[in-house]
Amino acid sequence: MGALDGKIAVVTGAGSGIGRSIARVLAQAGAHIVIPDINHDAARETAREIQELGRQTLAIEADVTRKDHVNLLFDMTLNEFGKVDILINNAGTTHPTQSILDLDLHYVDKIFDLDYKGLYLCCRRAGKEMVKQKSGCILNISSIAGLTPLPLVMYGPMKSAVNMLTKILAREWAQFNIRVNAIAPGYVLTPLIRDMIEKGQRDPKALIERIPMKAMSDPDDIAEAALFLVSSGARHITGTILPVEGGWLTDGGWSAYK
Repeated sequence: MGALDGKIAVVTGAGSGIGRSIARVLAQAGAHIVIPDINHDAARETAREIQELGRQTLAIEADVTRKDHVNLLFDMTLNEFGKVDILINNAGTTHPTQSILDLDLHYVDKIFDLDYKGLYLCCRRAGKEMVKQKSGCILNISSIAGLTPLPLVMYGPMKSAVNMLTKILAREWAQFNIRVNAIAPGYVLTPLIRDMIEKGQRDPKALIERIPMKAMSDPDDIAEAALFLVSSGARHITGTILPVEGGWLTDGGWSAYK
């Protein structure tokens, strides 16, 4: 038997990258997966992978920054499966590493809408269902940028907000047997990061040199951590922000002593 046999998991942004890996790992553990993604073709491709694992799946074209889309995706999930056991808030984006003096203001709305508002809306709707059933688990994908200052003047503050919302909801919903946690990845070799490297927006050599374990994370590293946090093995863990970053946050001033 799998650790998640019979569970229904909604994984936002599971059309690629970390979300796809989480969807696959949860399916391998026995969960049926709902895949809302703004890219419907990508969502359907992930759905095919899930079906090959023998699990039920539902691919939905959805923009989680829109309340009507969020309500529809949960309505469709409930109509298909009758419940929501797990929500993984993975959908997100980032922006170039630039000074606040130079960063284009359109990123202010873009990052707020997807990295915070969309997550907020999904937590709100899933929470309503989980409170009714008096059980559930929510996992937010945050970032080390929400824990330590990086030159990401909009993304970092929004991930800090995600961390605080995680703790607030964990406290509010503990009485209903709902756990809320977050993972704070470091640099993960996703299609988004590969694209930024190709465009010269990230220096992979500099990043790897800064990581104590001398390697970026793989999406499956995040997925395996996610599996633990939504499983019964973490039944008494809530309100936790778990870094998965190859030791990035341990550096402090260490590198100055080389």
